[in-house]
Amino acid sequence: MMDPCGAVAVLDSAIRRGLTKQELYAECNRQHTDCAVVFHLLPHADQRSENGGESYARAVMTMRLGFAKPQQQVVFVDPLTGRTYRVDYCWRLADGTIIVAELDGMEKYTNPGMTNGRSMQIVVNEEKQREDGLRRAVVSVIVRFTFGDVLHAERLDRELAEAGVPKAVAEVHV
Repeated sequence: MMDPCGAVAVLDSAIRRGLTKQELYAECNRQHTDCAVVFHLLPHADQRSENGGESYARAVMTMRLGFAKPQQQVVFVDPLTGRTYRVDYCWRLADGTIIVAELDGMEKYTNPGMTNGRSMQIVVNEEKQREDGLRRAVVSVIVRFTFGDVLHAERLDRELAEAGVPKAVAEVHV
């Protein structure tokens, strides 16, 4: 009954908490519910998404826009500083190109709970240092997008296409 991209976010959360396909099927049977749609969406689920926004964005990228499925929560090590950076989405292309994408929002710059008392300037500076570290760790392209871009998918489509993220299948509108 819900939007398929939203349903994938729910499935991500459920499998991240340990729900198995067998348990899901048993619950569908118990409720006398046809779970064909749910089982169709299960291959799109990924327990590595850390929140519903990441899940929804990945579902839009892959199911709605037809991009190749990214790896999630990939760790890169800056060879200069030894710092580790985990990215939301990563595509490794056959030619060695590494594209990462980050779902960002203004909250990380303005919410005191997320800034730990640091000024916006310090947070912005840290983001630049993070991007520099990712580039030293051989990341070729960094795409930053907001949830607004996900909701207005044509912007996200353009950003990912310009970055060189490959399409996996013909566009499928869900």
